[in-house]
Amino acid sequence: MLPKSRLISILLLGLGAALLVAGLVVPRFVHGDGRMPLDLDTTTWTLHDDEARTRLVSDPGGRVLDSPVTRQLHMDIQNPSGEEEASLRVGVTTMRDSRQSDLDRLVTAEVWNFGVDRLSGEVTTPAVLTDQLASPVSEVTVDGVWLKFPAHAEQTSYEVFDSTLRQTRPAEFVEELDMAGRTVHHYRQTIEPTNVAQQFASPMNTTTFADVPEGEDARGFLYHSATRDFFVDQVSGLVVEIREDVDDYYGTVDGEKREEVLTFEGRMPQEQIDAHLDQVAEVRDSGFLTVLRWVLIGLGALLMLVGIAGAFGLFGRSGTRARH
Repeated sequence: MLPKSRLISILLLGLGAALLVAGLVVPRFVHGDGRMPLDLDTTTWTLHDDEARTRLVSDPGGRVLDSPVTRQLHMDIQNPSGEEEASLRVGVTTMRDSRQSDLDRLVTAEVWNFGVDRLSGEVTTPAVLTDQLASPVSEVTVDGVWLKFPAHAEQTSYEVFDSTLRQTRPAEFVEELDMAGRTVHHYRQTIEPTNVAQQFASPMNTTTFADVPEGEDARGFLYHSATRDFFVDQVSGLVVEIREDVDDYYGTVDGEKREEVLTFEGRMPQEQIDAHLDQVAEVRDSGFLTVLRWVLIGLGALLMLVGIAGAFGLFGRSGTRARH
């Protein structure tokens, strides 16, 4: 039977080898580049305004209601998704918090399906849109990002998708913040009043003004304007908070505002922001994994050396010589 000291040495040798191998293979199984995880739990951004104003779509006269409004973006990660890309479905709804029927409470509802690069956040496929109010399924080209910015987001501007325009507009870097111990970049997207009817055709993009003097143009066009703030976890590029001020209206061909459609100042509840921050805290950067890797390799090598020395009885021999 082997001496106890040699048994311990063999155990140390095995443990050291296991740690050494773990350090070498960590990069294969644990990504440290900030790419989008495929097992996200918190994928909803809910913005609320207690004093919003919305046009009642079902009213031929275009009555405007003062009512709380909730705008929600919900993202699902679909199959197929792999190492480099993920398939996403994003539902966007705007609802009045009132006692009307669901149809009358609904302001807008859309479902977007597209592929995204898990590292850069860039949309990699045409987005397939299902618009439940206005049009059949259609394809929209997206040249930018939406709810996932590039990993290790920089202090620059990014082209960010706006679902009302179905186009991207730049979001400029504003400041760097510390939120719950994470470095967060604040970007601001400013959209000047834009004639949506000139971007794509939809029954909702035009109207006919009533009581227009004879000889004047009665055509009305939907104009969209917004200021949107994105708060982005710098390591993962995931959006942890959104704030948006929207002013949509029907105006003349020259842009003169005639009828309100949506006036909305949406903010997210703090508990939901905290949930997003808790989630991104699990996404590690390359620096952490590099340190972990070298700690495992160094500790494994040290234990192997100790185990080899003990297995060959070097420690026992030293003790024997000392007694002589």
